[in-house]
Amino acid sequence: MSKETCVIGLDLGTTNSKAVALDGNGKQLASASSDYRLYSPRSGWAEQKVEEVWQGVLAALKALAGKLPRGIEVAGLSISGAMHSSLAVDGSGNPLAPALTWADQRAAPQAEALRQRTGTSQATGLGGDALYQRTGCPLVSIYHPAKLRWWQEQAPEIARKARYFTIIKDWILFRLTGEWATDYSITSATGLLDIRKLEWDAEALDLAGVTADQLPPLVSPCKLVGGLLPDVAQACGLPPGLKVVAGAGDGGLANLGSGAAAPGQSVITVGTSGAVRRVVDQPLLDPQQRTWCYLLAEQRWFAGGAINNGGLALQWVRERFYPELAGEDGFTRLFADAASVPAGAGGVLLVPYFSGERSPHWDAEARALLVGLGLEHGRAHIARAALEGVAFCLADVWEALQREALQGENPPEETPVVHLTGGITRSPLWVQILADVLGVRLAPVEAADASVVGAAMLGQWALGQAALLEELAQRVPPGPLVEPDAAKHAAYVDEHRRWQGLYGMIKGS
Repeated sequence: MSKETCVIGLDLGTTNSKAVALDGNGKQLASASSDYRLYSPRSGWAEQKVEEVWQGVLAALKALAGKLPRGIEVAGLSISGAMHSSLAVDGSGNPLAPALTWADQRAAPQAEALRQRTGTSQATGLGGDALYQRTGCPLVSIYHPAKLRWWQEQAPEIARKARYFTIIKDWILFRLTGEWATDYSITSATGLLDIRKLEWDAEALDLAGVTADQLPPLVSPCKLVGGLLPDVAQACGLPPGLKVVAGAGDGGLANLGSGAAAPGQSVITVGTSGAVRRVVDQPLLDPQQRTWCYLLAEQRWFAGGAINNGGLALQWVRERFYPELAGEDGFTRLFADAASVPAGAGGVLLVPYFSGERSPHWDAEARALLVGLGLEHGRAHIARAALEGVAFCLADVWEALQREALQGENPPEETPVVHLTGGITRSPLWVQILADVLGVRLAPVEAADASVVGAAMLGQWALGQAALLEELAQRVPPGPLVEPDAAKHAAYVDEHRRWQGLYGMIKGS
């Protein structure tokens, strides 16, 4: 009788590491997590100290190992990593400085200089169409051409000492196995990879000021990179030599862990920020460069856009308008107040760009705008306008994907069902508002840790425990469908157009 096995998924987030063990039927046997800090030493900077991330990884894996049922054999470990980080290391793999994260905006001047160098302009839709068509990434500060330029221009001593410019996930993989590798998936979110040829893009490397040998070797997300080093295995209570799968970026794995792996399937996630991601079997790109396109695994891409302000906008409203109510009590009252106000918030509109915006504007300098207030309005109207404003942000991304998908090989379903994850699923009101704004059916998924579950699923696929990713995704049960209200959707279409017009006021045009 063969032993029962499990595969461990490990997710390297912005403020914590999570680990989960899945058995062969997709059942979660155990989970654990460990926190660490995100640092902001200057305005616009958002760093991680990777040694702290490493200690978080060891703590999460050790806690998970201690929770595994007796008799379970661990077959492998697969990694999910937050995208867009940049880390400089020396020849021994030692970090030379804290890592720049996805939230770091310090390379905005470098991005602008690169746009000028290539004869493009952010004000005219970013341009650089050939580069965007190859890499799937607009030429903006979140991506590596600008970030690597920042290292060279603002930290030249570090840049000169750097053996590799790598990603936090790749450095963790090195610490686990002693091997350097970077997978196609997480690299597709750097702006340095040709997402069709799966090789470094020469123009992108030139813009970044690096050569291919300054980057770790490219591998498939399903590559068995090596075995768990003996000292690491001892520290976290796992078998030495345990097979370690390269893994992928957290965005694509969140889709997989949410049950979406087939072309045409979409997932919307709303937590502190938010994202819309659609699985496609060929790159799907927007002529206006409002969206991006990354790789999940060979012949599986996902197109979409991320917004900066999801739950963050609600937190701002809660802190300013419900100061007498702390934490969850404030949010409970906020949602109750919003429910007391009809759709449209009595004409109040909130553009929630409290921390700038990514898709569709790629405008780190954008700021929030609240309009339409009259003597008849109170904080309940502002609460409702915040929920609707975040939904309109997501609608901007959804709209860009819809228009382009109609021209591709993966047109959206006539009545699409969209998987919904994140903190939004705890608010039936907010879920209904989003369904009404988009005019689609939403299927909330109880997958708060979708990326780490997706990592374990990818590991199962890499180890031959499933023939297709879709087979693994189908094990994730969606929640009850939330149907859109047709009349409210029609009204929200008009409100969304009015809301979109406010961006001109933000830019002073």
